[in-house]
Amino acid sequence: MIVSAAHSDSPVSLTDRRWAGRKRQAARRRRIPRSTVVLIGVAILIQVACGKKGPPEAPFVRVPAPMTDLRVQRIGDDVVIGFTLPIRNQDGTQPADLERVDIYAMTVQPHLPADRTLDLEEFEEDATLVTTIEVVPPPEPGASEEPPETSEEPPPVDLRPLQGFSVTFSETITTALLVPVDPWEEERRRREREKAEEKEDAGPQKPVKVPLMTPPLPGPLERRYAVVGVSTDGNESEPAVRIAVPLVTPPFAPSELVVTYDEEVATVAWELPVGVRRAVQITTTPGASPVAGSPPSPLAEPAQTVPPPLVPPPSIVPGVGGADTAAPAASGVAGAEPAVPAVPLVPPPLASTPIVEWPPASRYELFEIVDPGDGPTVMPQPLNPLPLTVPTYVDKRVEFGVEHCYAVVTLDVVSGLDVRSPLSSPTCVTFLDTFAPAAPTGLNAVGTVGAVSLSWQPNEEDDLVGYMVLRGVAPGETLLPLTVEPVGESTYLDGTAVLGVAYVYAVQAVDDADPPNLSPASETVNATAR
Repeated sequence: MIVSAAHSDSPVSLTDRRWAGRKRQAARRRRIPRSTVVLIGVAILIQVACGKKGPPEAPFVRVPAPMTDLRVQRIGDDVVIGFTLPIRNQDGTQPADLERVDIYAMTVQPHLPADRTLDLEEFEEDATLVTTIEVVPPPEPGASEEPPETSEEPPPVDLRPLQGFSVTFSETITTALLVPVDPWEEERRRREREKAEEKEDAGPQKPVKVPLMTPPLPGPLERRYAVVGVSTDGNESEPAVRIAVPLVTPPFAPSELVVTYDEEVATVAWELPVGVRRAVQITTTPGASPVAGSPPSPLAEPAQTVPPPLVPPPSIVPGVGGADTAAPAASGVAGAEPAVPAVPLVPPPLASTPIVEWPPASRYELFEIVDPGDGPTVMPQPLNPLPLTVPTYVDKRVEFGVEHCYAVVTLDVVSGLDVRSPLSSPTCVTFLDTFAPAAPTGLNAVGTVGAVSLSWQPNEEDDLVGYMVLRGVAPGETLLPLTVEPVGESTYLDGTAVLGVAYVYAVQAVDDADPPNLSPASETVNATAR
């Protein structure tokens, strides 16, 4: 049948077969052999697995950087610690993953030889968590810093510090904090047992003769602090050095603060406190202080000028023939110069080296007392950039009408740390302008037709308001001001002068103080209107 697709002689069937054959050949050309697919897979596996084989790496841990700018002050019984919050992590990424700052503290008794340094975990186990400071978390990436517009009330003020800000913490030393802990007690006992066993195993030994000496005493109690930054995952970091504050009795505070001032500076002076340390090592220069700027030591010799010679100088008498010859002065002879008594030379002290390390002399720091209000605790900063070695300070911040309150502390060095006394009783003073201007100079008076013309040199004070012109009838009449208000210029025309009457004039300068200060009167001059 012509319609049968299976008939071999059918033209329709032949065309279909040729078309199907070409399609199969094209598919075979596009098909990737299985061997090629296997080779590609092996190459990918080789590239992925290529590299040096090693142990598995630990998971990445992000730890905040340690606190920076760590500083400590002890003022009386208060320990003040300040530091700056980090802004990056230990790997340098920003912002820091910092959730809070924990401050641990413990009181210990130092031993000789010194005990080993505890690691952070051991320190935290025996120390007390004194305080925790929450830190404002950094904003999420892409988050808007502005509050949503739908909020009707402003958000509450967040008192937590930001990264990069300074933080200050203070602790008062009480009697309860003077009880030490001993995390090394078990280790010390074990070492003693091991040493005793070694001696027992070594047998009896010949005793060694040693000089009789007082054994070294341990230092004072110390209050040690660790400032620990904690991440959101609980990872901790701390500075390389922990803070150690000696718990010694602080020095006494100075008393009787006295403040004097003028138009430019205020001078604050105080009495030396009880038990003040003095310099005991004399210098090689007589009269010089052991410390630059410190008061002279009581052991120091007074400064001397060029010493007189041991032998008095000979008297010079006229010689014969115009020549001068030297001859010894004759005692009791008229016209002879008196003999100069011989004064022995005082040699300077020899250069020396102390065999005992003596603590340095006491120094001082002056503070201005202000009311902090409800603000955060801040690190006290003295007015003097460097500790004072003399009991005086010059304050150049004189501003009239403003009150300043001063207090001073004594500063001693104990175990390498500055220990300050409690603040002295504050002394407050309000700077008042009671300083009159200088008297005007160069007053000149010239009589003119129906008047007297006056002129003088202007004053140079910054707070000058003007001048009061005084007049009186010569001779002997009291000088009275011609105007109610001061004259702003350094000239004045007296138009009220009576013809033919001799007048006496003077001028006073006036400042802007309340009440105003009047200068002394200038020199008087006489003039008569024509």
